[in-house]
Amino acid sequence: MKVRVESTADRQFRTNSYLVVDEDTMDAVVIDANLEPQPMVDLVRERGANVKAILLTHTDVDHVAGLPALLAAFGAVPVAVHESERHVVAEGRPLRREFGPATDPVENVVSLVEGETFRAGSLAFEVLHTPGHSPGGVSLKIGDNLFTGDALFAGSIGRSDFSNSNGKALVDGINAKLLSLQDELKVYSGHGPATTIGRERKTNPFLS
Repeated sequence: MKVRVESTADRQFRTNSYLVVDEDTMDAVVIDANLEPQPMVDLVRERGANVKAILLTHTDVDHVAGLPALLAAFGAVPVAVHESERHVVAEGRPLRREFGPATDPVENVVSLVEGETFRAGSLAFEVLHTPGHSPGGVSLKIGDNLFTGDALFAGSIGRSDFSNSNGKALVDGINAKLLSLQDELKVYSGHGPATTIGRERKTNPFLS
């Protein structure tokens, strides 16, 4: 399988949304739904991709605000999220007491479960629960690509100063589940540029 990864980012938070396409079948998923969904809708149409699901690394507003527009464009595809944050998208309830609701309720919500493969058409993702920034934070691995949401960034890690964050859990999860992966794995974060596991293991100042 040849997997192609492309991204769009909104202007307010520079939150990345990713399009992951199997170039053999053109089956695709969108990972995270940033505040400016139209560039992703345009990208999907340009590529002729067939979006089978929307996967959420977590449910902060800047990662889910674009859901209504994506679902309007792609149809009622499944929205996959970790069970501990399911209420945010299924019921339209806030993830954090610091902020209001992120989006209207979504009908077709399915679960991302650690240790289980999530399949969307011909794509298959390994699910790693990496909480700490938020309770249901997940990282998603397919081939040589790892999508880490707001857990691991190039040269940094996610915030853990919210009421439902846990800094120790964040660092422990990154060390145990992400830095144990192969050096050449390409890391696509919720914000900022791509990096590799090897580079972060060697140079990330928050993990030394």
